Amino acid sequence: MPHYFAMPKLGMDMTEGRIAAWLADEGSWIKAGQPLLEIETDKATNELEAPVNGRLARIIHAAGDQVACGTIIAVFLDENEAMPAVIPQSLTEYETDTSESVNENGSEMGKRNLAPAPGQRISIAPSARKLADELGVDLTEVEFTGDHINRADVQRAFDRKKTQPVSPDLEKIVKPLLGIRKVTAERMLASANATARVALNISVDAGALMDRRKASDPKVSYNVLIAKAVCVALRKYPYMNARLSGDEIWEFKTVNIGIAVQTEQGLYVPVLRDVDRKQIGNLQSEYLSLVERVKSGKSTSSDLTGGTFTISNLGEEHIESFVPVINLPECAILGVGAILPRPVVENANVVIRNMMKLTLVFDHRLVDGKPAGKFLYEIKEILEKNDY
Repeated sequence: MPHYFAMPKLGMDMTEGRIAAWLADEGSWIKAGQPLLEIETDKATNELEAPVNGRLARIIHAAGDQVACGTIIAVFLDENEAMPAVIPQSLTEYETDTSESVNENGSEMGKRNLAPAPGQRISIAPSARKLADELGVDLTEVEFTGDHINRADVQRAFDRKKTQPVSPDLEKIVKPLLGIRKVTAERMLASANATARVALNISVDAGALMDRRKASDPKVSYNVLIAKAVCVALRKYPYMNARLSGDEIWEFKTVNIGIAVQTEQGLYVPVLRDVDRKQIGNLQSEYLSLVERVKSGKSTSSDLTGGTFTISNLGEEHIESFVPVINLPECAILGVGAILPRPVVENANVVIRNMMKLTLVFDHRLVDGKPAGKFLYEIKEILEKNDY
């Protein structure tokens, strides 16, 4: 009897996963517990093991495919067992795969679109509707075979649309919004719609910060030093180390600081845990390990969850200041700009100092402007006085 292997649900919030790599070849004999494939979610890359002994008779979704949870991605068969005539698309939804009929001249027959005859209703597989939403395909323009629209019909419609010629002034590359890019889009939109965002900015003399980094051996990242300074400020003003949960405001005693990291796959926020209890050297080692795992696609769920405050640093990209989006459900995020020499007035004289701009974006539902301002100024004082 065939064993159908489906995309698992690896977390409460997981609705789909991306197949990063198959670790076994189609047609090979697999033992239960043997590494089978790597699944990439919005939080981590997970290695999955084969659930049964058997021949990996069919790989339905290849590496790179974004697949909804519950969708069948492979078929296992016993020795000498034949492939079933019909393979269900999911464990709960059985969908007969149909192919286009071709007449003797090779022309396609039996193709229809979603403009039904009066009183006729056309069935659309839920997975096909979902794929159409992801790819931006108009279901009324999809040609299909059989008695319903399936994912293959939608994919063909999308592929045809990509290859259609366009006028020179409309030339473009069409890319589906999938994976971490889609997750980021959804979370950024949710944050913008769900929070009462206010931004405060301040200039910081970064001389002491630069000196401390220069004196460190081995070199400590600016992100780690700033995270430690932010941690000290959070301990003094715990109302910034908080989140909104229903009608309650939760203030956390533990300080876990997420630091935004850009990768080729997209934006991730690995979390430095217990920043208030660790020395800077230990935090630096932990930070380097987190970044390495993120960039290699080997992060675990614990690497990317549990943050109570986030830092986003674009200084390396020569950005002077910016307004980051709050990393829900946290209360606030700190944007860090580039360190640049600037004229500053001191004792009625103009001097050049290495200055850095910090932007605090906070949720006004949890914190008011003046308390948030005190917190931001505290970070400035800590950095300038090297008091952390």
